[in-house]
Parts: sequence; C-alpha cells; structure tokens
Amino acid sequence: LLIATTALVATAGVAVADVKISGYARFGAVYNDNGVNPDDVNTASRLRIQMDLTTETDGGLTLGARQRFQTEENAANAGGNQARFYATAGGLTIAVGNILGVIEAAPNLYLPTKSAGMGLEGNGFASLAANTYANGGAFGWTAYQSAGAGAQDGVEVLYSMNGIGLHAHSTDTSYGLGANYKFADYTVAVAYEEWNEGARDGDSILFASLGGSFGAFDAALSYADTEYGAVDSEKVSLRAGYKANDALYVYGFVADEDTVDTAYGLGASYGLGGGASVEGGWTSNQNGDNIVSAGIFFSF
Repeated sequence: LLIATTALVATAGVAVADVKISGYARFGAVYNDNGVNPDDVNTASRLRIQMDLTTETDGGLTLGARQRFQTEENAANAGGNQARFYATAGGLTIAVGNILGVIEAAPNLYLPTKSAGMGLEGNGFASLAANTYANGGAFGWTAYQSAGAGAQDGVEVLYSMNGIGLHAHSTDTSYGLGANYKFADYTVAVAYEEWNEGARDGDSILFASLGGSFGAFDAALSYADTEYGAVDSEKVSLRAGYKANDALYVYGFVADEDTVDTAYGLGASYGLGGGASVEGGWTSNQNGDNIVSAGIFFSF
C-alpha cells in the first residue's frame, strides 16, 4: 500500500476539477404476507442524489470523492453519508473512508436490475448468495454505506488491466481479498473477507461467481460460505434474464441455503424512455413469505 501510494503521489501536479451530480428516484408499493401485518400494502420510495467530484493533475493522476444524500419512506434513513476518497492512475486505485469492500464489489453479487434485486426495491434481497439467513448473516459484509459512516478506517486498493481485476481492503476489524477475470462476455470472480478483531472475531465470508451474457439472455451462478458466531451456512443462487425487446426485460432467480426454505422470484422491467421504467417483482423468500413490490423508477 505504501509503495502504491508513493507511485500515485509522484504523478501529482496542477489540477482541473469536475463535478457530476446524478442519482435516481423510485416510488410505488410493497406487499408482504409475513403475518406481522397480514395482507398489508405499504408505500415504498427512495430518492438518491450522488455527487462525484474529480480532478486530474498534469501528471495524469485522478483525485476524487463521492458523497450521497438519500431519503426513503422511513424518515429515519434520511441524510448524507461519509464520503469515499480515492486516487487513480492507470489501472490502480487507492481509496479511503466509506470504501466499497471486496464482497460488495464482487461481480454477480447483485442482480443486473434497477433495484439490484427483485422488483422495485429488492424484496429483501434473498437472491444474493452472500445473504445467508440460517446464521443471521444478511448484509454482513463491509460495503459502501449510502446512509451511514461505512467502514471504520477503511482502506482499499483496486487494480484492473487486460480483463483482470484485483481488490484488497482493510478496516479496523476485517480484511478482504478479491479477484475477477473477464473473458469475452463472461466474468468469473472470487472474494473473501475475514474479521480478526472485535465482537465478530472469527467470522468470514467466501463468495464465488460465474456469469455472462449470450445474445438476449444473461445468467449467473453464485456461491457463498459464511460463518457468523461460529455458525456456518452455505448458499447457492442462480439468476437469469431475457431482454425481450428494447423496452422489456424479464428475469428470475432461485436460491438454496442450508436449513431454510428455497427462495425464488420473478420480475420484469419495462422502459418508458428518458431513464424511466416500470419495475415489478415477486419473491418467495427463505421463510416462505410472499413479497411483491412495484412502481416507477427514473434516473437522472
């Protein structure tokens, strides 16, 4: 890390700044028959505004920062997050602060949909192989937080060249290593994170995936082995999609995990133009609950 940082700083010079504002909004409804509020339909919404600030020195070094502001139907989730700061030269990037994390950034962890899961807002993300529920491990990895501080003392190094991607991160309590390789329209990936300090000492996640596209079809197979609190769980997830035409994309998944129900779901996205679409999806999750979310999504 010290050598890589020195190499980046050595290229620094006078800079010209660039500010980009982007984001998306979604609104609709979600239904869940989990028995807590049976047959209950609630509104679902999110507004995300993202600022990416970059500058490039005379020596070709790119310096940047990312900040998000997000609000949802739950007002407690409103507000900004801690920024991610980075320096990039060629295929090498060093970042600190609210880092991505090796599991979160691994190819084929999420679905290639507007919600990154099923329907309008993910439907609980039972589609993710790393989201194991038998040991309480849902979203248990280091990740860029849209409405929080993110990793404590997070540092990560990413390198990409000729289809090869390498990723390493360190926080106060964990370290992670990841690698991926893209060939033609396919990507294979593996990532590992282990906690060696604090309350989660001994926890670990191993994630692997293979995915790609062939004509109008796309598919990915992913696997995760997680250990939380000395309880191990394995999960396999298969997802696939089909682009029927320029507007309609249909997709689905099935995920099998130790000791809980097999989860599966179907969804569709219909483009309206101008970055807008109608999103809808149904999931039968690991508890056998049915979740449906649908509504409007638009990006800017």
